[in-house]
Amino acid sequence: MNKLRNLLSARRVLECRSIATRITADGKDIPKKKVFENRITLIGSDNSITITDLKSAQSLSTRRELKLVKIQDEDSKTRRPVYKLMTNSEYHEEELSARIEKKAAKENKLIKGNKLITLSSRIAEHDVMTNLKKMMKLLEKNYEVRVVVSGDESQPDKAERIYSIIEKNLKSIGNIVQKRNKGNNLRFQVLPLRDNSNQSKNDSNSGESNDQKGPL
Repeated sequence: MNKLRNLLSARRVLECRSIATRITADGKDIPKKKVFENRITLIGSDNSITITDLKSAQSLSTRRELKLVKIQDEDSKTRRPVYKLMTNSEYHEEELSARIEKKAAKENKLIKGNKLITLSSRIAEHDVMTNLKKMMKLLEKNYEVRVVVSGDESQPDKAERIYSIIEKNLKSIGNIVQKRNKGNNLRFQVLPLRDNSNQSKNDSNSGESNDQKGPL
């Protein structure tokens, strides 16, 4: 009786194995190959993060009429590429921003770094001029200056007034880029003019040479 039970148990095991795996002529199992889709990290339009495959992410972007943009080839921790879902306006804004940054980096290879200066729209004019002097010194030392003017909902024009003062006083030494409003804050960057010192030297030299020539 025990032998019969053992035979039946062995037969069931073989039947299960034949369904789950393939068996060679000599009785060895051939494991089935597992097929994995390319896994990615997907950042949604609401900044939510999910792990999915590229095909599913493409289908999702089509359904929602969003752009699927690769923002990182491979994350150092997860070893997965990172994609983001963007609206058309976000995509074009990101593309424009990348172009401006690339151009600025190309034109200002000698920039030492960046410094952040935060101002309040309620700041007194004397303090604005004090901060302007700081910006000028940083630009002369080839630093990029990032400026944040925190606005006041009751007086939105004050931030623009401060921006106008900065723009007027720095136009001979710096180039303002990426001006943008985020909430009540006004943000922009000031880059040192390329070859500013060489240009001033050339201007002075040309002036001297003209003085030496005198009238014809």
